Amino acid sequence: MVNLKNKDIDIAIACSDISKTRDFFENIIGLEVVGEFKVDKQVASTLGLAPIGFTQVRLAIGNTKIKLLEFDGNNVGLVNHDLKLSQGVRWLTLYVVDVCETYKKLKAKGYGFIGEIPTQSKGALVLKGPEGFLIEFIGS
Repeated sequence: MVNLKNKDIDIAIACSDISKTRDFFENIIGLEVVGEFKVDKQVASTLGLAPIGFTQVRLAIGNTKIKLLEFDGNNVGLVNHDLKLSQGVRWLTLYVVDVCETYKKLKAKGYGFIGEIPTQSKGALVLKGPEGFLIEFIGS
């Protein structure tokens, strides 16, 4: 079994219009924006999350974070084609004690991974989940 650090979970939603989606969660639902940043193409590609960069807005509801994603430029079709994904839930993030230990346990169970495999306990690890969405493990 994976050694989870806590029971927090992040849910990522790929958006066609991040401004409209952010407005809904922030101003209609009342969630707090706790972060906004850009993930460049190299990082997104290295982790196996996407072949292009994206903007991420993080909103909090209790200990759960909803991450809104908007991919760079007009290349969303590339993301959909390469990863067989579209708008909607894109990945779940789980926080683990040691991402290398997590890799060993899941690899032994036959799971495959995308992106680079971390070599330190505080890295990130991505696998394609049973329904085709990504599961990102963050070591801390």
